[in-house]
Amino acid sequence: MKISYTKYIVIAGMFFGAFAGVSAQTQLGSYFLEASPFRHQLNPALMPDRGYVAIPALGNIEFNVNSPLSYKTFIYPAPNVGDKLYTFLDSRVNAKEFEKKIKDANPLMVNVDLSILSFGFFKWNGYNTFDISLRSRNSFVLPGDLFLFLKNGNPVEGNSYDLHNTAIRSNTYVELALGHARKITDQWTAGAKVKALVGAANLNARFDRLDITMSEEQWRINALGAAELSVSGVVLKEDENGLVDDVDFDSGQLGVSGGGVGIDLGVTYEPIEHLVVSAAVTDLGFITWNKKHSHKGTPKSDVVFEGFHGIGNDDYVKDGVTKTVDDQVDDLMDDLKTIYQFETEEASKRTTGLAPTILVGGEYQLLNNRISAGLVYSTTFYPGRAHTRLMASLNLKPLRLIMIGINGSVSNYANTFGAVINLGPLFIGAEVSSLKVSPEFIPLGKLAANVNFGLNIPINKKPEPKKK
Repeated sequence: MKISYTKYIVIAGMFFGAFAGVSAQTQLGSYFLEASPFRHQLNPALMPDRGYVAIPALGNIEFNVNSPLSYKTFIYPAPNVGDKLYTFLDSRVNAKEFEKKIKDANPLMVNVDLSILSFGFFKWNGYNTFDISLRSRNSFVLPGDLFLFLKNGNPVEGNSYDLHNTAIRSNTYVELALGHARKITDQWTAGAKVKALVGAANLNARFDRLDITMSEEQWRINALGAAELSVSGVVLKEDENGLVDDVDFDSGQLGVSGGGVGIDLGVTYEPIEHLVVSAAVTDLGFITWNKKHSHKGTPKSDVVFEGFHGIGNDDYVKDGVTKTVDDQVDDLMDDLKTIYQFETEEASKRTTGLAPTILVGGEYQLLNNRISAGLVYSTTFYPGRAHTRLMASLNLKPLRLIMIGINGSVSNYANTFGAVINLGPLFIGAEVSSLKVSPEFIPLGKLAANVNFGLNIPINKKPEPKKK
């Protein structure tokens, strides 16, 4: 039996960020706001001014996209206002100019966090937290030659493309976490969090070799790699050639796909009055995936492909029907299934790691901490790749439950700026790479944005330090 992962690799990679429009974990801009109840997800040693009870399923919702790619690399406005948009495949987009915008390997991170049930309270000489959350971490690497291969269309004799950089890693799980933070001395605070992880779905597909050699009549594909999928209830639907071209779910086969553990560690230190430095490492852990719910495949090593023609033009007609952009994308998916073909093998139990993050921060407080300036460095490690950020923040804290942070970040993917606002039970935050949009409201910056929202009920206050 053969499996095609093209839908997941190409659709999710190329178009998810463009159409979603929206770093996971609680937004980094809230790091220095004591009114933000979910700061403990960034550093378990950070204690808020009050405890909290999150509104179920609304306590913390976050969507994040990060990539050096740009929306305007792939979608272009028509010359005349009111005309339809066109894609990079269109003949009006110069192939040489498009090639300059694409790198050999183009990473894309898409993350989602949802707090299901969460609360925090002061007791037992410290601050205690309980969380049940859904987390999804998705990492794509798309080779530049893939876009050039799509763009160039008709083959030129002897042309070849190297798509071996293609990779997709997706990890979705439910996290149950217990945390505790306490003052060790007047200067030091330490915190830790232990996590039980329930695996929902995992996909790991990569190509160690994927070469396409062209001739006028046919293209020959040579591939070597592996794909591993773990998710319960999956039913793979085959076409008449034994190729699995769709995925369905059988509720009767649902179950736990895997299980694991994790840990977060953090500290804060006040070397002098008004200065607080901190450090943390989060998401140290792993998930072991059950053999029962796993599938494994290897790409077919030698495939002959007849190719596609005419895709991307406004006047593209197939079988007497003029094709829209959506229709053309569907046709591309059908054609590209031939490239990303897998033959199944017997799956086995396997273990995958989380995406750990190292974070170091510093804050200087003024006017009894009514105003502060902060700097945070963070690096998240994905398999074979890392996302590094340096964020500067100006924080205004006129009241315990009203705080505002304005921030800007530089990153190895895309630079962003944003703001976070905490108004009593409501928390809202956003970061974007650019505020410019086209007349069709397509963002003109890079594929980098973060939207965070939460509703939490404040409860008991942080105990005042005992006077000696």
